[in-house]
Amino acid sequence: MAKTRWVRPWVQLAEIAWSAPVVIAYRTAGMVTGGWPPSPKARREYRRMVQEKVEGFTQAAVVAVTTPPKDTARLVGDVLAPVHRRVVANRRRLSR
Repeated sequence: MAKTRWVRPWVQLAEIAWSAPVVIAYRTAGMVTGGWPPSPKARREYRRMVQEKVEGFTQAAVVAVTTPPKDTARLVGDVLAPVHRRVVANRRRLSR
């Protein structure tokens, strides 16, 4: 039973590892083909890139610092959750 608690964090890590390069590729291609000056849509996307990283890693840090380490697997899953949610959502949004 204890081993199954680690399924969620491993799945999150796998999805992050798969989704992050896809998101980077889409955004890099958009920057290369977007021209200068960036369009309003491109500027919104650039602003979003920065804001979501700050928000996601801040939320992860708060969870890591404020959650007592009773259940390590759950803690790891909770810490990964904000980053996982954003990376997977971006991959889905950008790949449409």
